[in-house]
Amino acid sequence: MGMLMIAIGIGYFGSFILFLIAEELSLKDSDFSDIKDAFTQELSLDDSLTKYGTIKYMAMYIIGVFIIGLLISTQILIPNGFGLGFAMAYVFLPSMIGSLIILLLKWRFQPLLKLISSFLFGAGYIGASAFAVAVTHLLLT
Repeated sequence: MGMLMIAIGIGYFGSFILFLIAEELSLKDSDFSDIKDAFTQELSLDDSLTKYGTIKYMAMYIIGVFIIGLLISTQILIPNGFGLGFAMAYVFLPSMIGSLIILLLKWRFQPLLKLISSFLFGAGYIGASAFAVAVTHLLLT
């Protein structure tokens, strides 16, 4: 059980740090026209990646969380024989805790944007870490 708590802690703190870095980098030059254009215009993927930074930094966050998930799965979850319930605890607990903390810490400033940011953290983390755990379990066990 202690190893699972270590895995959850690494997943949480690693993804939280990555998310804060990616979020700050994406908001550095942003005038939020990328959010408006996503709903008002039809943009190709190349246009959105070169013109706007938000999508690029979100993709970098998802890739980073995927790499953390691969490392956790190969170094902690599989060697210690953790089953599906433990893997799901690693996938869902950091997502829920991180989303709540992002929402609570930044709620006073731009609440709607931070609500979206909180959901992006949770969805990106669940998607990337669940895929990483699934891939490693399929390939290694």
